[in-house]
Amino acid sequence: MLSLLLPILPVGPAGTAHAEDLPALADCVTVPVNDYGTAPTATTSAETCKAFTAATTGPYDVFGVAPVEGRRARLAVYDAAGVAVCAAEGACRLTAGDTYRVITDQPTLILDRSSTRGCSPMAPGRHTGALEAPGAIDCLTLSLPAKAHVEALTPLKSPHTVEVVDGTGTKICAAGGLAAHTCELTGPAPHRALVSTTDVEAPTGTYHLALHRTDVPDECQAVPAGDFTSSTPKATVALAADVFSYCFTIPADDHTAHEFVRPEALDGTWINTGGATGEPTRWSQAEHTVLDAEGVRVCDTDCALAPGTAYTVLVRTTLRDKFSLVRRDVTGTAQGCPAQSAVPAGGSSKSGPLGISGTVSCLQVTTDDAADVVYLDSTAQTTVHDGAGRSTRCAGRCTVTGATRYQVVTTASYRPAPTYRLDAMRIATPAGPAPQCARVLNLRDGYGPRTGTLDDQHVADCVSLPTASNDDLWVWVRDPEGTAYTAVASLWDAELNNTCRPERGGSRCTLGAGSATAAPSPSILVLGRSATLTSYRAEVECNADTTRLCGGVPISVSSVSPTSAPRGSLATLTVHGSALSIKDTVRLTKDGTTLTAKPVAVSPDGRSLTVTVGLSVATPGDWSVRVIAFGKVYPVGTFTVTPAVSGLGSYVPLTPTRVMDTRYGINVHRAKVGPGETVSLLVTQGYVPNGVSAVVLNVTATGPSTAGFVSVYPDGTPRTSASNLNFKAGQTIPNLVVVPVINGYVNFYNKAGSVDLVADVAGYYVTDGSGATFRPTAPTRLMDTRDGTGVAKAKVGAQGSVTLKVTGTGGIPATDVKAVVLNVTATSPTAAGFVSVHPGDQSRTSASNLNFVAGQTIPNLVVVPVGKDGDVTFYNHAGSVDLIADLAGYFTMDATGSGYRPLAPTRLMDTRDGTGVAKAKVGAQQTVTLDVAGRSGIPATGVTAVIMNVTAVAPTAGSFVSVFPDGVARSSASNLNFTAGTTIPNLVVVPVVNGKVNFYNHAGSVDLLADVAGYYTS
Repeated sequence: MLSLLLPILPVGPAGTAHAEDLPALADCVTVPVNDYGTAPTATTSAETCKAFTAATTGPYDVFGVAPVEGRRARLAVYDAAGVAVCAAEGACRLTAGDTYRVITDQPTLILDRSSTRGCSPMAPGRHTGALEAPGAIDCLTLSLPAKAHVEALTPLKSPHTVEVVDGTGTKICAAGGLAAHTCELTGPAPHRALVSTTDVEAPTGTYHLALHRTDVPDECQAVPAGDFTSSTPKATVALAADVFSYCFTIPADDHTAHEFVRPEALDGTWINTGGATGEPTRWSQAEHTVLDAEGVRVCDTDCALAPGTAYTVLVRTTLRDKFSLVRRDVTGTAQGCPAQSAVPAGGSSKSGPLGISGTVSCLQVTTDDAADVVYLDSTAQTTVHDGAGRSTRCAGRCTVTGATRYQVVTTASYRPAPTYRLDAMRIATPAGPAPQCARVLNLRDGYGPRTGTLDDQHVADCVSLPTASNDDLWVWVRDPEGTAYTAVASLWDAELNNTCRPERGGSRCTLGAGSATAAPSPSILVLGRSATLTSYRAEVECNADTTRLCGGVPISVSSVSPTSAPRGSLATLTVHGSALSIKDTVRLTKDGTTLTAKPVAVSPDGRSLTVTVGLSVATPGDWSVRVIAFGKVYPVGTFTVTPAVSGLGSYVPLTPTRVMDTRYGINVHRAKVGPGETVSLLVTQGYVPNGVSAVVLNVTATGPSTAGFVSVYPDGTPRTSASNLNFKAGQTIPNLVVVPVINGYVNFYNKAGSVDLVADVAGYYVTDGSGATFRPTAPTRLMDTRDGTGVAKAKVGAQGSVTLKVTGTGGIPATDVKAVVLNVTATSPTAAGFVSVHPGDQSRTSASNLNFVAGQTIPNLVVVPVGKDGDVTFYNHAGSVDLIADLAGYFTMDATGSGYRPLAPTRLMDTRDGTGVAKAKVGAQQTVTLDVAGRSGIPATGVTAVIMNVTAVAPTAGSFVSVFPDGVARSSASNLNFTAGTTIPNLVVVPVVNGKVNFYNHAGSVDLLADVAGYYTS
């Protein structure tokens, strides 16, 4: 088709075109006003200006029509003065006798909408007509009274459209399909149906129209009452070739309160082939509506029906030849619905076969009480009807209440799975959320993680959450590894609204102002399956601040208990209030000093928060307690720090420093200590302050003239039988000593011969709580240069060092560690030498920890401060040597450990005379157990560890001894190493379990002695 580009005419004021810009009327081709049903008017002239005269006053349709496709386009209309009386949109109101112009190169179709010229009469029933020319519009005059209700129907999928107008041409309704409401013939007669097409591929040809009056009884086929059995009664219709609509009647005295109504296919004529496999899927090629006696639409498929009222069902199809209409009772009297009970929360599932596409099936779900809330989740499309027929559409999952029986109608979808699954679970009872649902008492911190697996025997999980209006929650449900999105979350409020929507890989659940009360009321979180087998890890997060807390309970604080604790202790405090959180901060302040407590636990209802706070640096007096939540401060009250408990020591580590050397007269006379002589050392000078309760010294005997032993004991007390060092003539041997300090002095006694003594201080204990507390550990190997444990696999060379990271390993925390207790063993040295252990960030002093000769294996206990990077360094003076370090415990400033109480050295065990244990040597791979609790000043309870000087005497073979807590498996750690015939001591710190400690001998037989130096207690 040739289309011309027309000039755009200038438009003047009030929408007028300048007359001189329009062709004169005399130059325009005159065209007629068309009759309905006639072809558009084509002209032989190339003139684009066309003039026509209106015969009546009223609305007109003025179109330009594409001559082949029949596509109509409205034209702008100008009067004789060149005024645009209507634009190219909508009907145009014209005056009788006036002449008008249009500009178009297409055929024109000009219709008087009030005219009946060309109209054919049509009574209720079927009508077949034809559009004779592209773009033509047919007119049918309806032989019906005013106010009548009608449906003017075309076949399903028909390209023809119908418009119903009154006698003035005013549109009443669009028709052709089943509308939400039937068409009422308002306005003046005659009422007409205008028929046209939108099909540009076939703009002419036959059309079909059916006129049904819906507000008066009609002779329609009755539909029998049906059910969900395979032999259900149905109304079957065989239609003639030109029949595409039909009416049915639901008798007034033969229906229930709620029915499921729909047309259904009978045979392969209505089978579409779906999918690559060509599997048939039945879809009824029809649509329908149910009308009451007044012609008002009531429903389509899911129909609530009033008692004693007849209904009309209109169906339109695609001119196929056969279908049936079926109505099924979906109230509590429904037949063909196998019953299943709603299971308790977390119960099993129900499954069954699905028919081909479009078929329906029914299950009846029962529950004990009408106030029960039943959660339903199905893999098929379902509609749920209660006993009275009230319905709920289930798009996968829904909840219902108000009945004891529910009919669940399942429709097989396009290309359905072979079977469906229906989970029916009781999530609430008249008493509230089902007892199987986990109950959450406080939602401020959210909830979870909650884990589990859903399958046919455990169909869903439920949790009762104390929600309030405007709560905003995130629910994250993933697999146990925290990756894939698995179970589906739904949160049902008090009105049984699902408040969740998918968002950002989780579920955003928002309770509106009307979905729950301002005070907490339970909403039920259901985790349902998204697959046959679903393992899940679910967490609920609360989007909250001080103005909006989930659960509706405001933050408040009322008191703290206890109200006091001694300095140096680890105080456990409980803050009481409401909506408390493990995320809250509790602080104690006094005179510009602030202590921040460590949260431990919050009660399930959020009414108590337990914290711990170390009081090592807390000065005695009243401290203010405050809780900080969301940046807001809530004062609690005061907490009193009392003076430290007398006699219970906390440890202050020092860089190892030499404080005595009889060879050079350091702090004592320059002379060997003779037989039976005692030398006294003032330790409270320089590094150790006055008032300490005990001091830790590494004492070394060197150059003895004969075999003997040395005892170190507090000044002003009688010496006991306990010893600390045993040596042979000419030997140099160290041992760690923890000794009480009285009057600022400690004493060193030499039994025989003469010997030089050296003492290096490692730290001291104070009783004011300002030091670190001790955390004993089961013996654990942290370093072994022989196999690369902890450090590189290589001996430490002459004047070489190796650094060991100790924090964050072997049970030692990553922070707040002041010092570690290690049993260090030198083995296979190639030359005589010594080893010094010092903090990793400090230079080595003249102090030493181990002394050895070539080929010797010898241990010694070491207490060493930890460097700022959490490490300690081991220095070897000469030759090369393998070093081993076994952890015995650590000191921490967080006050979580134990305090130390020194004792006068006392012998607890001697296998030579039966002290503490049986009188017998300890044989190869044998263990002897020593009761320590309740003996020699050690309390019967509350003891966490003891310090003992353990001595091996007269071993028959080279071996080692391990000292370890009772009830715990022995590790590879050792405490003493010896050769046959030697006597050797070593200080041991060992945890006390069941009030006992164990001593294991590896080879040969040996006598063992144990002298207690003190104990740790919490």
